[in-house]
Amino acid sequence: MSYSKKPLGQMSNDLANRIRDLERKNSFLHSELERVNRERIEYLQNVSHQLVAPLNAIKWHIENLTSGRVTLERAKKVLRSIYSQSTLAVHLAKNFGLMSNLDADHALTALKEPLETVNLHRLLINLADDFQPLGWDKGLGISVEDESLAKAPDVLAMRPLISQVFSNIIENAVKYSDRDSKIMIDGSHDATNHTVSVTVTNKGIPLMAEEVAKIFDRGYRTKEAKNLYPAGTGFGLYIARRIVEIHEGRIAAYPDDSGRATFEVTLSVRGLEGKARQIAAKDSSPYRR
Repeated sequence: MSYSKKPLGQMSNDLANRIRDLERKNSFLHSELERVNRERIEYLQNVSHQLVAPLNAIKWHIENLTSGRVTLERAKKVLRSIYSQSTLAVHLAKNFGLMSNLDADHALTALKEPLETVNLHRLLINLADDFQPLGWDKGLGISVEDESLAKAPDVLAMRPLISQVFSNIIENAVKYSDRDSKIMIDGSHDATNHTVSVTVTNKGIPLMAEEVAKIFDRGYRTKEAKNLYPAGTGFGLYIARRIVEIHEGRIAAYPDDSGRATFEVTLSVRGLEGKARQIAAKDSSPYRR
């Protein structure tokens, strides 16, 4: 039996090529690790900065209330602001808690939250009520169109996660809407495809067509958004996209020439049956979140 043997020089060249290839890969991984570490530090700094602002506002408002020098009418406004700032702080904390879970690239079956039937109409009314105090500061109205959404069937979803999707989109609309404008929340049921779509439309910072492909990317922020809110993280829409993908749904953004932007989320009504453990809805009250 004969064996073909490479010349010693050829083997040396092959080994040198493999070493260079490994060095390139090692350099790339090192650069990626440095990028991830920089991004993580920047994210933590931004989240910390954003959390401190509403917490300081709450502390200052409580000091005002306990001073005994606040009129009843002023106290109502202060309490409204406390509620508004608390909503923002809770919203930021939830996003922070979700990041590590979503970065692990979990599938639906790997997450601990059970699936349950979610009435999107009631959920969106509750969220609109939560974020409306933030909108009042800019003269914004947040309106849920009852007719179409009220007729839509419940969807099978992980309630806390789907709630965070719409929280992120609505909070984004509040931040970047023009003063004295309106945020419209609407929806529709596609009986043929067994899906429910929800749209959130606002008028504010223009969303350019070339930005649509990047708007849901991790950490991406438009130049106008950075100018208006320098400390933003750019993770809200990324988190929304990841959650929708885990639910095997679709999320998209549609700008128009008038400065309006529409964010659309489409979810299956019962398409996730059998994909993860389920629980029955415990309460059909309109105040259930």
